[in-house]
Amino acid sequence: MTTWYSLDVDDEKLMQRIMDAFMPKYVGAGRPLGMALFSCKSEDENKLTVYFTPKAVSLAMQFGASSCGDSFVDKELSLLVGDEGSIDYLFPEADKH
Repeated sequence: MTTWYSLDVDDEKLMQRIMDAFMPKYVGAGRPLGMALFSCKSEDENKLTVYFTPKAVSLAMQFGASSCGDSFVDKELSLLVGDEGSIDYLFPEADKH
């Protein structure tokens, strides 16, 4: 597995800046499957953790995200931005409910 990155976000403006910055990079790269951002609510509910896929590494670096290994595997992730096909592409063994 290649490196994923994560960033805790507790500011809606920062979240919007991340999503706004994603689209030009995504479109410029040809909308690749597997380039996406996922999110997960933190336990204190005031923070959201944003997970940057390996293909979104330049965006992760731009916002100072840290590498996170596979610590996100057991979390309930939601696709934030990117192609919905990225879910099956990135998590082929995931439970299909």
